Amino acid sequence: MYVRETLGILAVPTKTITVDLEAYRRLESVKRDNESFSEAIKRTIPPPFDLEAYRRRLESLSLSEKAAEAIEEQILRRRRPGITDQ
Repeated sequence: MYVRETLGILAVPTKTITVDLEAYRRLESVKRDNESFSEAIKRTIPPPFDLEAYRRRLESLSLSEKAAEAIEEQILRRRRPGITDQ
């Protein structure tokens, strides 16, 4: 990663990546007029889910025992292959 300096103005740090032609065409197809490729990527790809922040947020909430058990059961169901909601 490097920071470009143009005309004495520091630019946003950038990173050069290599993509194949299909990936480039897909990205180009979702890119809007007057939108950079970086903006198109950030618009179409959500940031990674921050599980630790989510856990901290849940811990700060006052949940009833019944609600906490229901949440835990749903999480366990998602982790067990072949288990579906009934």
